[in-house]
Amino acid sequence: MPDPVTTTDVFHTKGITFTIGGTPITNLYSTPDMGSDPEQVDVTSFDDTTNKHYIPGLQDVQKMNFDFWNKKANFAAAANAEPQNGQTATYVITYPSGVSYTIVGSHQTYALAAGINEGEKFRVSISVSSITRSIPS
Repeated sequence: MPDPVTTTDVFHTKGITFTIGGTPITNLYSTPDMGSDPEQVDVTSFDDTTNKHYIPGLQDVQKMNFDFWNKKANFAAAANAEPQNGQTATYVITYPSGVSYTIVGSHQTYALAAGINEGEKFRVSISVSSITRSIPS
C-alpha cells in the first residue's frame, strides 16, 4: 500500500515566479495548464481487423493566459515588454519545486473585467511559438 500524502510531500503554489525577458512580473494569481494533450493521429490500415491504431501527434498550445493583480508598476512592466513588429519575447514561469517552463512567443496585456468589491486585475495573454520544460535533477 502506498504511503499517504502529507503536507510536507506537496509543494505549495506560493512562490511561483513569472518573468518576461528576465523582468519579474509580480502578483501572479492564476496560471494556465502548462501544456496540452497531443492530437491523436489515426494510423489504421486496411490490414487492421479489430481496432483502430493511433500515435501521438503534435501538441496544440495556441495561447496561454496569466492573470495578475494590478499594482500599476507590474502592469506597466508587462505592457511595456509587449513585442513589436513580429518580434518574440521569452517568458519563464518557475514553480517552488524548481520545475520551470520557458515560453517563446508574443503577448498582449489588458485589464480584466471589474466588479464591486474586487481588486483590479490584468492578463498577459501569450501567443505561443514554443514551450520547453526544465526539471531539476
